[in-house]
Amino acid sequence: MRDTEMPIRWGDHPKSSTILLFVVISISGLATGAIATARGTDLLGLFVVLLGSITLLVASFRHLDARVRNLVLLAFLLRLGLAFIHAYIVPLPDSKADAVTFERLGWEAAEAWLSGGEGPALSGAYLYSTWIGVLYFLFGRIPLLAQFTNVLLGTFTVYITWKLSFLITESRRPALIAAWITALFPTLNLYSAITMRESFIVFFTITSVYCFVLWLKCGRLGQMIGAGILLLAATALHDGMVFIGLVYALFFSFYHPKSKRWTAFSANSVFVIILIIAVTVALRGFLRDKLPDNILLIFSPDYLAQHTMVAARGRAAYLPDLVPGSVADMLWQTPLRMLYFLYTPFPWMVSSPADVVGLIDALLYAFLSIYSMRGLASLWNKNRVLFWGVTLILIVFLGTFAWGTSNYGTAIRHRQKIVWLLSITAAIGFTRSPWWRWLYPRKKMPSGWDSGGIVARTKSKTTTHYATTHNGS
Repeated sequence: MRDTEMPIRWGDHPKSSTILLFVVISISGLATGAIATARGTDLLGLFVVLLGSITLLVASFRHLDARVRNLVLLAFLLRLGLAFIHAYIVPLPDSKADAVTFERLGWEAAEAWLSGGEGPALSGAYLYSTWIGVLYFLFGRIPLLAQFTNVLLGTFTVYITWKLSFLITESRRPALIAAWITALFPTLNLYSAITMRESFIVFFTITSVYCFVLWLKCGRLGQMIGAGILLLAATALHDGMVFIGLVYALFFSFYHPKSKRWTAFSANSVFVIILIIAVTVALRGFLRDKLPDNILLIFSPDYLAQHTMVAARGRAAYLPDLVPGSVADMLWQTPLRMLYFLYTPFPWMVSSPADVVGLIDALLYAFLSIYSMRGLASLWNKNRVLFWGVTLILIVFLGTFAWGTSNYGTAIRHRQKIVWLLSITAAIGFTRSPWWRWLYPRKKMPSGWDSGGIVARTKSKTTTHYATTHNGS
């Protein structure tokens, strides 16, 4: 018999999964070849940045609606543009000293790993250098790649700000306003473009708080565990973040999200006490970046007095002679230090162009604070549990860093770690103001719509079942 040609059917064409596999293999081969031939060169750095940018662009178009997608892409382009300016045109502010040290230690670690030698001991803040070392070990010494990691984390922070704000407010407009503030805020952009650890700390912290708020709403243990693990990651890079865990412990001990009620004592309380003791003992040698060996010393006036005198150095120092002598001094000085931490340099402190930049930064915080007060008042009327959760996190953060900082140059760097939360509370206040309503007019949301998985669909399913039953379908 003679062979006959069979018609080509649709099923004979490669399926989408096969095409995707081919694309992945092709890109992987291209990346492997690029690494092998261009290791340690700017060409390889630009190739990785291009690949990462395309991936982010495709993911944005596939999973985000138009407004959120445009916002995320704007945040990404701003941060990436600053990274290129720093890498190829002119160094950005605060990119010397610590930033140079982080990068150098990362290269020393990579060299040691490549040669089989012993690298520098990296712990605490310098864990960030370990990540730089991993990048340099894989790709060679390309600072742009370390910057690009911060660019991506800064962009993800904007997206999670949107998700967290929507979770708290259950409204699209304040969520978008909060994300806009986070996307455009100057210091968040700056520290997302240079080789500093701030982007990692902010990303881990906001993701941790997002899991915590999810737990407040849904009550799943895994959400609280996730909040704790992510907070430990932030704490590994900066000891001060550990105190946010006290807020988690308070709520986990005395609040039951599923029943929406507070209890005086429960099994959770015993578990939290045991966990705090275990973590304190286990991490005693780990949390030594800024905290004392005996963590109880942070509540000692003598320890705080010594620490503030050491921190109040340099031209930008403030309150150099204000030291606590008793617990009462600690109580009345804490609000004052919070004010200095957030709003310095004051106008009378300006004596150089750098101070003018600091003054603008302080005015932005004053602006956010005014609207945050209105936002917190609104949250108090809407959801008291969320109000206390957000407020206590703000107070703990500000109190911790207010005592750890006595220099407004350092304060500018540290206070940007809480911009995302201030932007959420301020956005609530903005939406209650007639001057901001033109930004995002209220729109009726499609049935079953949520912010990428934030809101449970239980109510939607119940409503659908009710309608089907009563229509005789």
